[in-house]
Amino acid sequence: MSDEGDLHKKFENPKPVAVGDLKDVTIESQGGHGDGIAKIEGFVIFVKGASRGETCKVRITDVKRTFATAEKVQHGDVEESTDDEIEGGKGGPSG
Repeated sequence: MSDEGDLHKKFENPKPVAVGDLKDVTIESQGGHGDGIAKIEGFVIFVKGASRGETCKVRITDVKRTFATAEKVQHGDVEESTDDEIEGGKGGPSG
């Protein structure tokens, strides 16, 4: 019985991505349905509308047991808080 449990645990490793994550990837190949295929720590990511050789920022939309799906994000779609955090400091004693 422990062999069956060990076999199941083999597929329960933590995934390197989660839904909503933003990642920079390079598309290594094309899938049969035209999606780009990238890998993060060996974990396959299917990227809708991406082409082989393209480097892009993607948002993870779904995570399955052996792969994830993602969509490319435009620069305006990415929430960047670093500029706001720096500007937010202007109201303090030094600003």
